[in-house]
Amino acid sequence: MAKRNKPYQKHIYWLNANQVLALEKNLETKDIKLKYAKGIVCTPMDRINKIAVVAPDIWDETCRRQGSWYRTSDKNGLYLIISAFELANFETNRAAVITQSDFMLPRPASFEEKQLLLEDPQLRKRMPPEWGQVEDMEKRIYLRWAKRLGSAERDYDRLYNTHTANHANFIRPKFFIEASDDIIPYSIDRSAHLCSCCVELFQILGSQFKKKLVAPCPGAVIFARLKPDRYLLVESP
Repeated sequence: MAKRNKPYQKHIYWLNANQVLALEKNLETKDIKLKYAKGIVCTPMDRINKIAVVAPDIWDETCRRQGSWYRTSDKNGLYLIISAFELANFETNRAAVITQSDFMLPRPASFEEKQLLLEDPQLRKRMPPEWGQVEDMEKRIYLRWAKRLGSAERDYDRLYNTHTANHANFIRPKFFIEASDDIIPYSIDRSAHLCSCCVELFQILGSQFKKKLVAPCPGAVIFARLKPDRYLLVESP
Protein backbone atom coordinates (compact mmCIF):
# COMPACT_ATOMS: atom_id res chain seq x y z
CA MET A 1 0.00 0.00 0.00
CA ALA A 2 1.45 3.39 -1.03
CA LYS A 3 2.51 5.68 1.79
CA ARG A 4 0.54 8.91 1.88
CA ASN A 5 2.45 12.17 1.84
CA LYS A 6 2.27 14.25 4.97
CA PRO A 7 0.25 17.46 4.65
CA TYR A 8 2.31 20.26 3.14
CA GLN A 9 3.72 22.56 5.80
CA LYS A 10 6.56 25.06 5.96
CA HIS A 11 7.75 27.09 8.94
CA ILE A 12 9.26 30.48 8.12
CA TYR A 13 11.97 32.10 10.24
CA TRP A 14 14.15 35.19 9.90
CA LEU A 15 17.56 34.88 11.61
CA ASN A 16 20.78 36.83 11.79
CA ALA A 17 24.12 35.31 10.74
CA ASN A 18 25.09 34.15 14.25
CA GLN A 19 21.73 32.46 14.74
CA VAL A 20 22.15 30.59 11.45
CA LEU A 21 25.54 29.26 12.60
CA ALA A 22 24.01 28.13 15.89
CA LEU A 23 21.14 26.46 14.07
CA GLU A 24 23.48 24.70 11.67
CA LYS A 25 25.56 23.29 14.54
CA ASN A 26 22.43 22.15 16.36
CA LEU A 27 21.11 20.39 13.26
CA GLU A 28 24.44 18.63 12.75
CA THR A 29 24.03 16.93 16.13
CA LYS A 30 20.81 15.46 14.77
CA ASP A 31 22.35 14.45 11.41
CA ILE A 32 20.25 17.06 9.59
CA LYS A 33 21.95 19.08 6.88
CA LEU A 34 20.98 22.72 6.44
CA LYS A 35 20.84 23.33 2.70
CA TYR A 36 21.75 26.69 1.20
CA ALA A 37 19.55 27.98 -1.63
CA LYS A 38 21.44 28.87 -4.79
CA GLY A 39 20.34 31.50 -7.28
CA ILE A 40 16.61 31.41 -6.57
CA VAL A 41 14.73 32.29 -3.38
CA CYS A 42 11.72 29.99 -3.76
CA THR A 43 13.36 26.54 -4.28
CA PRO A 44 13.22 25.68 -0.53
CA MET A 45 9.42 25.74 -0.82
CA ASP A 46 9.62 22.42 -2.66
CA ARG A 47 8.14 19.65 -0.54
CA ILE A 48 11.33 17.56 -0.88
CA ASN A 49 13.45 20.16 0.94
CA LYS A 50 13.48 19.49 4.66
CA ILE A 51 15.19 22.69 5.78
CA ALA A 52 17.03 25.37 3.85
CA VAL A 53 18.42 28.86 4.28
CA VAL A 54 18.24 31.78 1.86
CA ALA A 55 21.19 34.11 2.42
CA PRO A 56 20.72 37.85 1.82
CA ASP A 57 22.75 37.82 -1.40
CA ILE A 58 20.37 35.33 -3.05
CA TRP A 59 17.84 38.15 -3.31
CA ASP A 60 20.33 39.87 -5.64
CA GLU A 61 20.63 37.01 -8.10
CA THR A 62 18.01 35.50 -10.47
CA CYS A 63 15.17 37.60 -9.06
CA ARG A 64 17.16 40.75 -8.33
CA ARG A 65 14.36 43.14 -9.36
CA GLN A 66 11.82 41.26 -7.25
CA GLY A 67 14.35 41.17 -4.42
CA SER A 68 14.05 44.96 -4.17
CA TRP A 69 10.97 44.40 -1.97
CA TYR A 70 13.24 42.47 0.45
CA ARG A 71 16.06 45.01 0.31
CA THR A 72 13.67 47.86 1.19
CA SER A 73 12.01 45.96 4.05
CA ASP A 74 12.79 45.39 7.72
CA LYS A 75 14.02 41.89 6.73
CA ASN A 76 16.95 43.28 4.75
CA GLY A 77 20.22 41.61 5.83
CA LEU A 78 18.47 38.73 7.60
CA TYR A 79 18.61 35.08 6.59
CA LEU A 80 15.40 33.32 5.61
CA ILE A 81 14.90 29.80 7.00
CA ILE A 82 12.25 27.57 5.40
CA SER A 83 11.71 24.39 7.38
CA ALA A 84 9.33 21.45 7.24
CA PHE A 85 9.45 21.25 11.04
CA GLU A 86 9.42 23.65 13.96
CA LEU A 87 12.76 24.87 15.30
CA ALA A 88 13.28 24.70 19.05
CA ASN A 89 14.76 27.84 20.62
CA PHE A 90 13.74 30.04 17.67
CA GLU A 91 10.08 30.57 18.50
CA THR A 92 10.41 34.36 18.62
CA ASN A 93 11.96 34.36 15.13
CA ARG A 94 9.16 32.44 13.45
CA ALA A 95 7.33 34.67 10.99
CA ALA A 96 4.74 32.29 9.55
CA VAL A 97 3.43 28.79 9.11
CA ILE A 98 2.43 27.89 5.54
CA THR A 99 -0.03 25.15 4.65
CA GLN A 100 -2.08 24.27 1.60
CA SER A 101 -5.58 25.69 1.40
CA ASP A 102 -8.77 24.69 -0.37
CA PHE A 103 -9.54 28.35 -1.09
CA MET A 104 -10.51 29.06 -4.68
CA LEU A 105 -10.34 32.49 -6.28
CA PRO A 106 -13.94 33.76 -6.57
CA ARG A 107 -12.99 35.73 -9.68
CA PRO A 108 -9.92 37.56 -10.94
CA ALA A 109 -9.78 41.27 -10.28
CA SER A 110 -10.99 43.32 -13.23
CA PHE A 111 -8.83 45.79 -15.14
CA GLU A 112 -10.58 48.69 -13.38
CA GLU A 113 -10.14 47.12 -9.95
CA LYS A 114 -6.44 46.60 -10.60
CA GLN A 115 -6.13 50.24 -11.61
CA LEU A 116 -7.61 51.31 -8.28
CA LEU A 117 -5.03 49.19 -6.46
CA LEU A 118 -2.25 50.69 -8.58
CA GLU A 119 -3.37 54.22 -7.70
CA ASP A 120 -3.25 53.63 -3.95
CA PRO A 121 -0.81 56.09 -2.28
CA GLN A 122 0.32 53.40 0.16
CA LEU A 123 1.58 51.29 -2.76
CA ARG A 124 3.53 54.23 -4.19
CA LYS A 125 5.05 54.90 -0.79
CA ARG A 126 6.19 51.29 -0.33
CA MET A 127 7.06 50.22 -3.88
CA PRO A 128 10.84 50.10 -4.58
CA PRO A 129 11.93 52.09 -7.67
CA GLU A 130 13.84 49.05 -8.95
CA TRP A 131 10.59 47.05 -9.17
CA GLY A 132 9.57 49.03 -12.25
CA GLN A 133 12.88 48.60 -14.08
CA VAL A 134 12.09 45.53 -16.20
CA GLU A 135 14.48 44.45 -18.95
CA ASP A 136 13.20 43.11 -22.27
CA MET A 137 14.54 39.61 -21.59
CA GLU A 138 12.56 39.38 -18.36
CA LYS A 139 9.42 40.57 -20.12
CA ARG A 140 9.76 37.74 -22.62
CA ILE A 141 10.35 35.22 -19.83
CA TYR A 142 7.20 36.24 -17.96
CA LEU A 143 5.08 36.11 -21.09
CA ARG A 144 6.49 32.65 -21.83
CA TRP A 145 5.77 31.47 -18.30
CA ALA A 146 2.22 32.85 -18.48
CA LYS A 147 1.66 30.88 -21.68
CA ARG A 148 3.15 27.77 -20.06
CA LEU A 149 0.58 28.06 -17.27
CA GLY A 150 -2.28 28.37 -19.75
CA SER A 151 -2.66 32.13 -20.18
CA ALA A 152 -3.36 33.80 -23.51
CA GLU A 153 -1.96 37.14 -22.31
CA ARG A 154 0.52 38.64 -24.78
CA ASP A 155 0.90 42.14 -23.33
CA TYR A 156 3.65 42.37 -20.71
CA ASP A 157 2.44 45.74 -19.44
CA ARG A 158 -0.85 44.16 -18.45
CA LEU A 159 1.03 41.37 -16.67
CA TYR A 160 3.20 43.90 -14.85
CA ASN A 161 0.15 45.84 -13.72
CA THR A 162 -1.35 42.65 -12.33
CA HIS A 163 1.92 41.77 -10.58
CA THR A 164 2.00 45.21 -8.96
CA ALA A 165 -1.70 45.37 -8.11
CA ASN A 166 -1.44 41.97 -6.46
CA HIS A 167 1.31 43.21 -4.15
CA ALA A 168 -0.78 46.32 -3.47
CA ASN A 169 -3.60 44.11 -2.25
CA PHE A 170 -1.38 42.94 0.59
CA ILE A 171 -0.46 46.52 1.50
CA ARG A 172 -3.99 47.93 1.57
CA PRO A 173 -6.38 45.10 0.66
CA LYS A 174 -9.44 45.49 -1.49
CA PHE A 175 -9.84 41.75 -2.06
CA PHE A 176 -10.17 39.82 1.17
CA ILE A 177 -12.27 37.46 3.25
CA GLU A 178 -13.83 38.89 6.38
CA ALA A 179 -12.95 36.96 9.52
CA SER A 180 -14.29 37.48 13.03
CA ASP A 181 -11.26 39.46 14.21
CA ASP A 182 -9.43 40.46 11.03
CA ILE A 183 -9.49 40.36 7.25
CA ILE A 184 -7.71 37.74 5.14
CA PRO A 185 -6.33 39.26 1.91
CA TYR A 186 -5.79 36.97 -1.07
CA SER A 187 -3.98 36.94 -4.41
CA ILE A 188 -6.15 38.70 -6.98
CA ASP A 189 -5.47 36.61 -10.10
CA ARG A 190 -4.42 33.17 -11.27
CA SER A 191 -0.87 31.88 -10.94
CA ALA A 192 -0.06 32.54 -14.61
CA HIS A 193 -0.51 36.28 -14.05
CA LEU A 194 1.41 36.68 -10.79
CA CYS A 195 5.01 37.42 -9.83
CA SER A 196 7.19 37.09 -6.70
CA CYS A 197 4.74 35.36 -4.37
CA CYS A 198 7.77 35.06 -2.06
CA VAL A 199 7.08 38.63 -0.98
CA GLU A 200 3.80 37.55 0.63
CA LEU A 201 4.78 34.00 1.63
CA PHE A 202 7.77 35.19 3.65
CA GLN A 203 6.02 38.13 5.35
CA ILE A 204 7.83 40.92 3.52
CA LEU A 205 4.40 42.31 2.61
CA GLY A 206 1.21 41.74 4.56
CA SER A 207 2.76 40.68 7.87
CA GLN A 208 0.21 42.89 9.68
CA PHE A 209 -2.51 40.34 8.88
CA LYS A 210 -2.94 37.19 10.95
CA LYS A 211 -3.74 35.20 7.81
CA LYS A 212 -3.18 35.57 4.06
CA LEU A 213 -4.08 33.39 1.09
CA VAL A 214 -1.33 33.38 -1.49
CA ALA A 215 -1.34 31.78 -4.93
CA PRO A 216 2.06 30.61 -6.22
CA CYS A 217 3.64 32.63 -9.00
CA PRO A 218 5.09 30.92 -12.11
CA GLY A 219 8.56 30.88 -10.57
CA ALA A 220 7.30 28.99 -7.52
CA VAL A 221 5.39 26.59 -9.76
CA ILE A 222 8.42 25.89 -11.95
CA PHE A 223 11.27 25.96 -9.42
CA ALA A 224 9.51 24.79 -6.23
CA ARG A 225 6.95 22.49 -7.89
CA LEU A 226 4.02 24.18 -6.19
CA LYS A 227 0.65 23.55 -7.81
CA PRO A 228 -0.61 26.45 -9.95
CA ASP A 229 -3.69 28.17 -8.52
CA ARG A 230 -3.48 26.07 -5.32
CA TYR A 231 -3.58 28.74 -2.66
CA LEU A 232 -1.31 28.60 0.37
CA LEU A 233 -2.50 29.77 3.77
CA VAL A 234 0.09 31.96 5.51
CA GLU A 235 -0.55 32.27 9.23
CA SER A 236 1.34 34.42 11.70
CA PRO A 237 2.44 32.41 14.77
